[in-house]
Amino acid sequence: DVTRTSIGKKPASSPFFRGGRFPLAEAWWTRGLHQSVGYFIGIALAAVVGLYAFNKLSGRRVGGLDAKVVGYLFTVLILGAGLTVNVALKDSFGRARPRNVEQFGGRQQFTPAFAIGDECATNGSFSSGDAAGACFALALSLALSRRRAMLVAAAGFAVAGSFSRVASRAHFLSDTVVSFFVMWITADGLYFYMLLPGQRAVRAAAAPVHALGQPPAWETPGLRTAPRYV
Repeated sequence: DVTRTSIGKKPASSPFFRGGRFPLAEAWWTRGLHQSVGYFIGIALAAVVGLYAFNKLSGRRVGGLDAKVVGYLFTVLILGAGLTVNVALKDSFGRARPRNVEQFGGRQQFTPAFAIGDECATNGSFSSGDAAGACFALALSLALSRRRAMLVAAAGFAVAGSFSRVASRAHFLSDTVVSFFVMWITADGLYFYMLLPGQRAVRAAAAPVHALGQPPAWETPGLRTAPRYV
């Protein structure tokens, strides 16, 4: 995050910090990516709720969207980005943002990742709420489409949103990396417990019956324990 030789000495130098300023902080694309995260979450949730209402009223199952999927997506967002990142981490670790530490021309002390500091009482740098919001795209790809193209697109948006926060002096790289893993573990763990059992049951009911009345091994419930991307 901050080079060891710069701590406690002269201002640090990094690809995002030159001549005592952050040249990318006001770039149109960093501002656009930052703002896009909030719009993305709002539009995604509105679309999910709207499609669920349509499926409920029409008796259809467009996109495989049902109450379990809606509950899964809201739970990932609330538990991962909301409670874990924005409450438990940001309000507890007290890490100052890069633009505010002495090494980058500020007045606050640099706090290493995972170390608890007292530079700010709330809304600290560790970890990144915007990066966690961008990583919500991973939960959408798990729940709505297990295709590799969707996963790559979701990961690309998560990386771009995280990079914009590092480039605009709002977060250290470790802040965004921790948020990525928080969201990925939350999304994957909740998928295993909330959605995978129902998908196993559907596959088992639809599997052809072979000799001895058993479905083929690759369709046997319990053998597949993780989402498969195709």
